[in-house]
Amino acid sequence: MDPNYPFNPIYTNFHPSQYQRSSHAVPQQQQTLPYPQSQPHLQFEPQSQPQPRSYHHPQPYPPQNYSQFYYNQDQHYQAPVHEYSQQAFYLPPGPPVQPSQSRIQVVIPPHSSQSPSSPHQQFQQPRQTYHPPPTQPTQQPRNQVPSPAQTFQPPPRQQPPQYASQYKPDPPQRRSDVIVHIASPRMGADQSQLKREQTIPSIKIEESQKKWESPVPATKPQPPQKTPDQPLTTINPQMLQKTPLQTPSRVFQAVEINTKPKKVATTPAENRHSPVKPDEPEPNYPSVLCVLADDYLDAARKQPAVTEEYYNLIATALGCLESVLNNFKLPPLREAQVSLHYARILYEETENCDEAETRLTKSIELCERHKFIDLKYEMQLLLSKILYESNPKAALRDIQRMIDDIEAYRHTAWLYIFRFQHAMFSLASAAPGEVHSAAVQLEKITNLARQNSDSAVLALAAVLEALLHLSSSSHEAVTASQTALAKARALQLNSDVETTPQLTILMEFIDLACSVRECNIAQTESKRKIMHDVLYESIGNPEWREDGFIYIPVSKRAITGIQLQGNGHVVERCGKYFMTFSWLSKEHVEALGFLFSADSAAYKSGADGGKAEKFAEAGLAEVRSWGRPGLATGYQQSQRVHIFQKLLEAQFLFLICFMRCSRGSWQKASSMVSAIHRISEDVGNNFPLSMKSALLYLEGVILQGTGNTAQALEIYQSPMLSLEQKHSSPSTRPKADHQISTSYHADSDITRNMCILAAMNTAFILQDPQHAQHNRQAYLVNNLSTAVQSCGNKYIQAHYSLLVSVLSTTTLTAKQYLRSAMEAAKAIGSTQTTALALVYMQEKLFRGTVDEQAIKCARAASHQVRRWGDPMWMHVAAGLEAEALEINGLLGDAQQRRADAEASWDKLPEAVKRLKSD
Repeated sequence: MDPNYPFNPIYTNFHPSQYQRSSHAVPQQQQTLPYPQSQPHLQFEPQSQPQPRSYHHPQPYPPQNYSQFYYNQDQHYQAPVHEYSQQAFYLPPGPPVQPSQSRIQVVIPPHSSQSPSSPHQQFQQPRQTYHPPPTQPTQQPRNQVPSPAQTFQPPPRQQPPQYASQYKPDPPQRRSDVIVHIASPRMGADQSQLKREQTIPSIKIEESQKKWESPVPATKPQPPQKTPDQPLTTINPQMLQKTPLQTPSRVFQAVEINTKPKKVATTPAENRHSPVKPDEPEPNYPSVLCVLADDYLDAARKQPAVTEEYYNLIATALGCLESVLNNFKLPPLREAQVSLHYARILYEETENCDEAETRLTKSIELCERHKFIDLKYEMQLLLSKILYESNPKAALRDIQRMIDDIEAYRHTAWLYIFRFQHAMFSLASAAPGEVHSAAVQLEKITNLARQNSDSAVLALAAVLEALLHLSSSSHEAVTASQTALAKARALQLNSDVETTPQLTILMEFIDLACSVRECNIAQTESKRKIMHDVLYESIGNPEWREDGFIYIPVSKRAITGIQLQGNGHVVERCGKYFMTFSWLSKEHVEALGFLFSADSAAYKSGADGGKAEKFAEAGLAEVRSWGRPGLATGYQQSQRVHIFQKLLEAQFLFLICFMRCSRGSWQKASSMVSAIHRISEDVGNNFPLSMKSALLYLEGVILQGTGNTAQALEIYQSPMLSLEQKHSSPSTRPKADHQISTSYHADSDITRNMCILAAMNTAFILQDPQHAQHNRQAYLVNNLSTAVQSCGNKYIQAHYSLLVSVLSTTTLTAKQYLRSAMEAAKAIGSTQTTALALVYMQEKLFRGTVDEQAIKCARAASHQVRRWGDPMWMHVAAGLEAEALEINGLLGDAQQRRADAEASWDKLPEAVKRLKSD
């Protein structure tokens, strides 16, 4: 039967009980005319018009090549080509035909004198309903095969089919067909009749009338069935010509319905000789929606800023992908890829992490069922990142579970990636235990890379291990960092490492940082120059990608057992395999170069003409020239880059502010603090705890330097700067969606150092015997002794020695700690520490003595203070020198030094002047 038909519509009104097997042999390809046995005889109704069709309930849309399908179409109905089989179809049950209302109407079109070219096309002219008399049957001559020019065109669907009482013959091609209408009324008052049209070429009217007038035994009526309107039934003409007369009860013994598969509708009569145009294929809606989603996403990321249009475009892109996943049955691989893309957009563009987590969980199960290993690991890694936003500890546990599974399957490339991710999460945490876990992961990566001869992976692991050791507070941190860095430098001439300029410049940054932390001023100068050369060489390297990604090559052995199905963290380029990592852009690396240069030269700020401050100001100007990052990489990544730029700007401001405070430029330092406050408000919870403590300490320093010691003491004794206050781990506090970790240093090393410095300044304030909290001084100094011993910062150790020498009540203790402070100051190259040590030496040991050593000490202190550049200490040092010169009889020089002291006094804040007068 025709595959366009959703069911067999021809026999829906018949029932097997209405028919009987015929005792006559039916030749092959011969069938009898179907006729319901419930009709006792045939009655012709003269001039009767066909009943209009009505539909009791909505009918399904008819398929193509269905006769009623063309009522409202521009195309013409094309009857299917009939093929006859030797075996008749079994007639399914159907409602009986009412004897009193059933009738047969015969429509005889004009005779055809010419043989048509195609036997499968029907005539197009209006049909005439013929009503022969009941007693005198008429016989029509045998008709020719219908002409191809005669095509059936039914009236519109909205109106019942009407049949004209006259017909217009077609002179060139004439034919005579018999259209038999079998009217089967519905049971019930509101049901209309359904008509069946059957085209029977070359049928003798007399023979048909004899069959119709034969009595038909009544059968048991069957309940009617509601069926949609049915197409015409074509009956083989040879069936009625060669079959002998049968009784009415055996007439409908075998009726074979011959249909053909779906065919393209014929063209109109005027275009019948033109080639047939095939139907256009149905669009691939899932692919179209995916392409639209990508287009909307690209359009959104081209927006200059986050606007209402951007939100609409992102929502439309997500809606397209969601429609693909919910409304279409996709192949498993395609469904997994679309799900990953959908979840990645949710993670990168929105804050709806719950929906992304739900989608990834379902898709991971799909990948497990179909063995999509690469996509499964991509989804699991993305799920870990999403989970880290809300629960870092749970994310670390999830990654560790995945590491165990991957290690069992020996998927080496993905084992590298998950171990690196675990190390980075641990590095961003402040808990010492998690930092140790990161070191363990990096060590395992090193051993695995050595087994698989992945030199670039080995170098990357060594560099990250050096960075991890450098961030710790251990006394052996610099030694361990240099040892790990040596592993990476041993592979620097390897081709895979040599073609990765990002690793090369990162090695130089870490090496310079080690010298700065170790306070090795001799190495600092040489390493800074090397860093400058390598920096510009690396930035100009053509291997540095513009998209900010670093490609680490891996061996084919590491990809064994993995079929790459995505374009994520493991990719193939020119027959080689790489792991991709997000990296810094060239502009960011160049700004970091300015920051390292300024920090490495800050120890002699003022003595070299402010070289460090010039580096810092140049880097600050470059950072501020960037502006807000675009949306090309997504909203979330844009936010992260924006936060990074703001924090980098804050780093430059901190460095400049400390250098200005050391020279007593309190107004300029106060403006820097205000700028840092604005950045803190801009980034919100993403402002690190280490920077918060440094900012609070600077506020206290500025208040103390301007003479407001009471408020400065309140800041120094605040919970954030208190040595006795235990700071909660940043990982345990709630974090914002895009929050960068509050500290990249183990156990918040910077905050502890700021607390030590605040306690030292508090001790200097409380040294006055008339102060209300003077009795807390001894307890504070004891706590400082314990904190400094565990601190590896040589600057803090030097300043603590200076503090003890100032606060000591015995000369022996003062001499001992002053000597220690002088040695430390010389080692670290600190002009400020050296000047303060000489000033206190002159005050404690040589004041009021007639000695050449006292004059030398006073002149040395005055010289170091002038190099330092602080007006208040210049006033103090000039006064001590003038006093020493005057006692030793050098009155002229003493008078000149007193004039210099008065000039420096005029530069001091009014509050400081009031303190001296008090």
